[in-house]
Amino acid sequence: MLVVVAGNQLLTSKRYSDWDKPLWVTIYPVLATSDVGTLRYVDSLTSASFDSIGRFVELQARHYERHLQTALVFQLARPLSALPPAIPAQGSRWRAAVWSLKMRWWAWRNGSQDGLAPSDIRMFVVYQAGDSSSSLERSVGIKNASYGVVNALASRNWSARNRIVITHELLHILGASDKYDFYNGQPIAPDGLANPAQSPLYPQSRAEIMGGRIATSANTWAKPASLKSCVIGAKTATEIGWSWP
Repeated sequence: MLVVVAGNQLLTSKRYSDWDKPLWVTIYPVLATSDVGTLRYVDSLTSASFDSIGRFVELQARHYERHLQTALVFQLARPLSALPPAIPAQGSRWRAAVWSLKMRWWAWRNGSQDGLAPSDIRMFVVYQAGDSSSSLERSVGIKNASYGVVNALASRNWSARNRIVITHELLHILGASDKYDFYNGQPIAPDGLANPAQSPLYPQSRAEIMGGRIATSANTWAKPASLKSCVIGAKTATEIGWSWP
């Protein structure tokens, strides 16, 4: 079984890193709450609600001489009411391994719907009611797997930031690593900075997508408002197969 899993992961990794054809991404909205606002927001979503993620990836790829006509194709599944297994706290490999097994089972049970084309990546986006002061659980994208779990706010005012998180976790699935300090959120120089060559180094004007934030100094940061304020840095580009180290 381990050999089969390892072989599947190797083939999956190669398919992702080749970038020779569009990757199909299915967005599964998951209802964390059943209030009217959340239901109305989820009902308003279409596959086009996520197309800016594909445009962002295509635009960034050009900086590395990768001219992708269509990098990502999104399709939207019907909303799910069953919640995925709770994501464990960081630092426990055993709990992470158990969660991964539970998540694979949950995804298998809940990810099959009639009318959907076969997908390369499944993103389960858990929408909950709230505003900018709400605290969200962390999101995850499993490297070289085929799924991610994103915790999001069901708000039009938060849609652009939701797409940042979806993009961040999608790039994890494609092989990218985090480039920020897990304890304080500070982007780690140089790879976590959008422009590590600028002088003076701070403040940065944009965020490296895997750094997640705009470094305003060596110890402070600000959240990007949308993907227009983000870039894919050189190390991330190497990790996802756009360039060589």
